[in-house]
Amino acid sequence: MAQFNDPAAYERYMGGWSRAAGGQFLDWLGQPHGLRWLDNGCGSGIFSELLWQQTQPARLDGIDISPELLAHARQRLPQTIALHHGDANALPFAAGSFDAAAMALVIVFLADALQAVREMQRVVRSGGMIATYIWDLPHGFPYADAFAALLDCGVQPDRAASDETTALAQLQALWEQAGLQEVETCAFTVAQRYPDFAAYWQALADSASIGARFAALPADMQAAVRAVLQERLPAEPDGSIRVTARAHAVKGICA
Repeated sequence: MAQFNDPAAYERYMGGWSRAAGGQFLDWLGQPHGLRWLDNGCGSGIFSELLWQQTQPARLDGIDISPELLAHARQRLPQTIALHHGDANALPFAAGSFDAAAMALVIVFLADALQAVREMQRVVRSGGMIATYIWDLPHGFPYADAFAALLDCGVQPDRAASDETTALAQLQALWEQAGLQEVETCAFTVAQRYPDFAAYWQALADSASIGARFAALPADMQAAVRAVLQERLPAEPDGSIRVTARAHAVKGICA
């Protein structure tokens, strides 16, 4: 699965989607203000910013493997949010350091998702909550139409993660395998509006996965894919394009 290290490109590609889904995710979690939170895989800080604004935590730590994204997060977030460079599978925190931990759009990038969940369970106190949300792959992905356009033109898109890893049943099974209690799942839909097709196409070009796939195609094939994609995404009278996506979430309580 491709990694993102360009904060500006990631913002254009996924920033609006992350905020829309992250806000609904936090509403569903329903946690009180004043908790100690861990944002595991905080990236450029989009979800950390939502956490800070919506939950008013007593403490918020973020950790990510990408120095580039962390540098961007440090610029956008209050200095009271502690950001760490490190691995989601080997968290540098003592047991019981947090009241809640979350991963936002991260789990499919992990080599060992179960280990990451167990690490969060270790650093969250008994009775605390652990949660994640991820796009419902493949059809719930914000840019599912782009992958479909590739297939329509006979191009097999690269995909390292199996679609089943994001199914609600699989997420619930993962949380239960880690020993979490009171496991619940949720699916929710979000939407974004692009001012025109050119803005949507630019967002695709900024992707570390499908953007690179497009760039590698011959010019005539790129034009064919673009034409098919425009047919799949009819514009509104003002030229804008409205796209929907579906996310899956799971939460559980530490024993």
